[in-house]
Amino acid sequence: MQSWKAGWPNRILLYFKRKAEEMGKQADTKYRKQIALRIGSLARKALLEEVYTTPKPGLVDLCSNGAHTDMDVSVFEKSIDALFPWFVRMAEQGYTWNCSTEELFLGIRKTGILAEKKMYQITGGINTHKGLIFTLGIFCAAAGRCAREGGVLTLERLIRTEQQMTYNVLMKEIEFLKEKEPDSNGEQNLKKYGSYGVRGEAILGYPVITKLAMPVMKEGMKRQEEWNRIKLQTLCVLMSQVEDSNVLFRKGPAAVVQMHRYAEDFLEKGGAYTEGSYKYLLEWDREYIRENISPGGCADSLAAVIFLTALLREFGGIEP
Repeated sequence: MQSWKAGWPNRILLYFKRKAEEMGKQADTKYRKQIALRIGSLARKALLEEVYTTPKPGLVDLCSNGAHTDMDVSVFEKSIDALFPWFVRMAEQGYTWNCSTEELFLGIRKTGILAEKKMYQITGGINTHKGLIFTLGIFCAAAGRCAREGGVLTLERLIRTEQQMTYNVLMKEIEFLKEKEPDSNGEQNLKKYGSYGVRGEAILGYPVITKLAMPVMKEGMKRQEEWNRIKLQTLCVLMSQVEDSNVLFRKGPAAVVQMHRYAEDFLEKGGAYTEGSYKYLLEWDREYIRENISPGGCADSLAAVIFLTALLREFGGIEP
């Protein structure tokens, strides 16, 4: 009969094996929390960078409240601070959840609804960032999923993950929404104008952001232009192309076409890098305030460009 002491070596090995497993789990937990926190921090910074970009036609910035009577920079700052932990949570969900990409998307949409409630609670019912909860929430979760899989983060990989998450779900959702009474501005645009809005952007992989606007920001950074001007140049490129859902809802297709023409004219004259650009933008801002036009969809896209650029620099090792 084997003595109790004779089993010591096996017991010791088992003990250290369990300890190693526990330490490994603790290390993984710490790592994923750090990753999620960093992704969420980049989202928070991108939202702040967007609102601090000045002057922006019809939008809240450091000079004016744009075509808004119910919000200013301080309201945006409160909203951003309230949303920060929710972006962290969605990044962590992307990293930790053992599910398909579609199931991940369905899960983070529930998180997004909770984030919206917090936003409305903090702002007193003002919609400051609903569109960005959707867009940056998707990107945070997709980045978390990519981090879990390991390897270098690339834009192509991130967008592929985003489309795997959203494509089938949103295509079915759009078909459903076409037949129901609209409950939101975006749904009214879909019903009235056939505009897919932010859902369509996600389905297509955000081409205006990734193929048009991000290269503009990258080029400005390479040339070491002043940061505020880089953001303004990027915004105006977006305004020259985007079918802005907020402009469409408030003023209709003609106002969207007019916005495109204004932006094209501004860019043809040299854009934000010219000496007289701020004067032009301030005049444009005053006109949009008079006409109650606010290109919030373009502002959301600018925030997404800032976020993705920072994300790829940090996790993809890409320098501008």
